[in-house]
Amino acid sequence: MDNDPIMNPLPDVDDAIEEFDFRNQKDAILYCIEVSPSMLTTIDPADNETQPTCAARIALESAYMMLQQRIISQPSDAFGILLFGTKEQTDPAYENCLMLMDLAVPEASEIKYIKEILEDDEKFDSVFTPSDIPASIVNTLFCANQQFNSISGTYMFQRLFLVTNNDNPSDTRPDYRKSARTRMHDLIGLGVRIEPFFLYTEMQPFDTSKFWEDVIFSSYKNDEYVDIQPILITAKQGLQMKAHVKARQTPRHAIFSVPLEIVPGKLSIGVKGYVLFKRQDIQRSHYVYEPEGERAIIARSRAQYTYTPGETDTTAEFALRGMKAEPKLEEIDKNAVNRGFKFGGEVLPFSPDEIQSLRNIGEAGIRIIGFKPVQLFDPAYNMRQSYFIYPSEEDYVGSIRTFAALHKSLVDENKFAVAWVKATSRSSPFLAALIPCGELIERENGRDEQKQSPGIFVIRQPFADDIRDFPVQPNGDVKAPNELIEKAREIVNGIKMPKGYDCSRYPNPALQWHYRILQAYALEDELPEFPDDFTLPKYKSIHNRVGKKALELTRNADRTLKDL
Repeated sequence: MDNDPIMNPLPDVDDAIEEFDFRNQKDAILYCIEVSPSMLTTIDPADNETQPTCAARIALESAYMMLQQRIISQPSDAFGILLFGTKEQTDPAYENCLMLMDLAVPEASEIKYIKEILEDDEKFDSVFTPSDIPASIVNTLFCANQQFNSISGTYMFQRLFLVTNNDNPSDTRPDYRKSARTRMHDLIGLGVRIEPFFLYTEMQPFDTSKFWEDVIFSSYKNDEYVDIQPILITAKQGLQMKAHVKARQTPRHAIFSVPLEIVPGKLSIGVKGYVLFKRQDIQRSHYVYEPEGERAIIARSRAQYTYTPGETDTTAEFALRGMKAEPKLEEIDKNAVNRGFKFGGEVLPFSPDEIQSLRNIGEAGIRIIGFKPVQLFDPAYNMRQSYFIYPSEEDYVGSIRTFAALHKSLVDENKFAVAWVKATSRSSPFLAALIPCGELIERENGRDEQKQSPGIFVIRQPFADDIRDFPVQPNGDVKAPNELIEKAREIVNGIKMPKGYDCSRYPNPALQWHYRILQAYALEDELPEFPDDFTLPKYKSIHNRVGKKALELTRNADRTLKDL
């Protein structure tokens, strides 16, 4: 019933683009962790507060963190953990490869097992025992290939998270590097995206040019981006890798690919659109059936189409149901039902093709209408979440250079473009502001890291039909006295965030609380008492900074109101 095109209305533009890609498409992630003496070397903390750890433990903790969230937020996704370089092996065909979790939809028992390994040092040491010979990346990629082959065609997005601190896993055989490239090419040919996590410490640097650049980049197209920047691992900065894993847990895929028309009929380039900000909602609940002595299963529903003879309006049937009457109902064929619209007192029926033709206003694409100074852009007109477009050479050669020229001219001239946008053939067109954003690079751990990629944001703007009037002020314009304005300004300046608002520091407390409760029930843990809410104000700090000024403002405001 949920997927019935007749019972459910056709999606709006955002639904047609995003719901299809983000909710219905399943993801498969295989987490590969190298086990070697260097990965198990204890990283001593720089202070007394942090516990000693090792790179392999941090990698498994990151995998466990992702596994906990994905089993709730995306319960249909597949997840697997492969250890390579271990003394124990799952299959002699894949030497020194241990499947800690097969690539499949995870069970609660598997999550418990990973948790036990992390909490029990003896069990961790027994599982993470390195082999006497170095790990073979060729065997590892071949084993991963077989895992993805077993689920071929089931999952839209397939990714391999490769965690290692070995920057040159070459073998003495002359064809070893060629074999590694072949195995990597086979994986990418299956549709698997490689997400490397190269770890280094202050004592052991990581040089990607020795082996990995040749092996990974040889299988990708020139315009495809793969992040191979090494990650610094210390006892205190284990969270840094978890942050990298969290940032990559959503597949980096385009939700539309269209031409960008700069000059009508003369100059067009190819661009792909991405969603960088997507609200994460609590998953919907299901009706479940619990057979005696068995596990609960989801109860499936189906639609039954009926009508009441002699009635022209189906609302009469529902009114009778509310009065517990028993109307005479006749079951009809699903294919005989069409959608319609009310026009006055009548209902105008339309076939599915006719419904689709109502939306068919031109081909998909982005057409620039003109340019305006960026000062005239009104953020209040942002209708919905924005898209991020980036050039693509798939359909138009030279798109990257032309896009770069357009981007630079917008930045240099301090302007933005107004455009007509139709993201897909099924979506409705809308007006948008094309706002350029520059590259943002920050220095972290002795190296430059890109925090923001250069590109253009597509920000949806309203049509004239969408604009509403401001509410009428009952007392007209009310202006506060200068004394109150100065007091309020002191408070604002006193509790201003010195580094601005960073949304990555504030996880959704309601969502995280939901996750923790479900995890506690599934893993049979103790229920938490309080949620971790980082959005709570720092009351003590606020009181020390502006407490007295806030009281003064309140007293002055009360006196002002009495004088009005």
